[in-house]
Amino acid sequence: MPISAETARDIAFAHREILTAEELLKKIEDTKSRYSAPDILDAFGHHQIGLQLGVPSGERSSRLFNVPWSMCRPIIEAHIAQQRALVEALSEKAMIEMKLRPVDVQEA
Repeated sequence: MPISAETARDIAFAHREILTAEELLKKIEDTKSRYSAPDILDAFGHHQIGLQLGVPSGERSSRLFNVPWSMCRPIIEAHIAQQRALVEALSEKAMIEMKLRPVDVQEA
């Protein structure tokens, strides 16, 4: 039996989070090595002096703006580690799902 669509989707989402976070971290590190502010643009093309943290949307949405880059790096690294652990756990779940094959019933 193949792995469930839910497990496959969750693994793909975790991998996407890892790639996105690693790209952001690399961009920040590359720019800081050249002694300039990271060149991060918002949706309107404006340069950002920090990142944003918050609840994404809705009536109770809230956001912190201009979170300093020095605080962002450990947050991004922790997020990458957490997503890698999630991929490991989901991979084990996928292995279990693959082993749960229906027993073939042989005709008598």
